[in-house]
Amino acid sequence: MRRFFVPLLDPAVREMALPADVAHHLCTVLRCQVGYHFVLCDGCGGCAQARLLSVAGKKAVAALDRFWQQPETALPLTLYQALPAGDKFDLILQKNTELGVGVFAPLFSERCQFSRFEKKFDKKVERWQRIVQEAARQSQRSWLPTVLPPGSLQDVLAGCQAGLRLVLWEGACQPLDALLPRETPVSAAILVGPEGGLSDADVALAVGHGFQPVALGPRILRTETAGFALTSILQYRYGDLSHQIAAAD
Repeated sequence: MRRFFVPLLDPAVREMALPADVAHHLCTVLRCQVGYHFVLCDGCGGCAQARLLSVAGKKAVAALDRFWQQPETALPLTLYQALPAGDKFDLILQKNTELGVGVFAPLFSERCQFSRFEKKFDKKVERWQRIVQEAARQSQRSWLPTVLPPGSLQDVLAGCQAGLRLVLWEGACQPLDALLPRETPVSAAILVGPEGGLSDADVALAVGHGFQPVALGPRILRTETAGFALTSILQYRYGDLSHQIAAAD
């Protein structure tokens, strides 16, 4: 059943006017008719089975027939990503949302090619959040990931509270399997460098914030691939990629 995100769900409210983007997608893109069933999510696990009640021009109203709270099954995971050039970060956001990342923390490292002098970061973060929302909708996540404002490596890592902290670095001596704990960590964080990789100074700074350098085998992965690889491994080992598929809503 298709899912859409709305700002707030209140079990006491049984009818709601749909946000413009949701109404447009349902009525214009999908051409759904009155009576069509779908799911609304508030991004924090709150879900409601909804039914298209009325359509008038660009506006639509839904009846909310059933409410439930969907637990988050993915490992709580923050991706600290040094911003790459161009639109590569769009792909990183999209695919890592599908894989279960909960927080994206873009940052500037020493070798970043992304402009540090961008004056419209608020608009970029809004756009990035829309990319995440669309990826969460398509992958049928009930929890919506957060995209933090970009910051320096020092400032961003200072806020890290994750139990397991890994920095991908081609100079690391330890293989991944040697660093993964037997017990599931409460949360995890991954630090990925830009196209030119992390400098020795970047890695030293990360180590000072509790990150453990780790290598992913003999091949050098692109910045947009590295996060996918490690996120997949962690979500399989500790998260929900190995879970039985739940019955459809």
